[in-house]
Amino acid sequence: MSGHIWHIPLEPGAFARARDLTATALHTWGWPTERIEVAVLLVSELVTNAHRHAGTDAWLHLEPIPDGARIAVRDESPAQPAQRAPGVTTATGGFGLHLLDHLAAGWGVDSQEDGKHIWAHILRSPSPR
Repeated sequence: MSGHIWHIPLEPGAFARARDLTATALHTWGWPTERIEVAVLLVSELVTNAHRHAGTDAWLHLEPIPDGARIAVRDESPAQPAQRAPGVTTATGGFGLHLLDHLAAGWGVDSQEDGKHIWAHILRSPSPR
């Protein structure tokens, strides 16, 4: 199994494309459907955040690791993500980092000269909580 890097331009249909690419790759790697759905949700949030908050194209990295996959989304903004209160009644967003906290085995931000990578480690099998 090898990893993938996809350019996700800031254009209509970008989120669907990112979700489809992720789902197809993980399916090919033999992942169970319920774990693919978790990974696809997190990819959607990460790409949405890159487009909405950084205002740049995104680059989606997906690579297998021994117990799961590492998902990373790169954008061209040096601004660090800020956790916001989710807008449950106003539909204003704010769920992305909260979802990472609850669904990823770990996540973080790696700053680069040309922007940042926000990454998440997704387990192939759900971890007991």
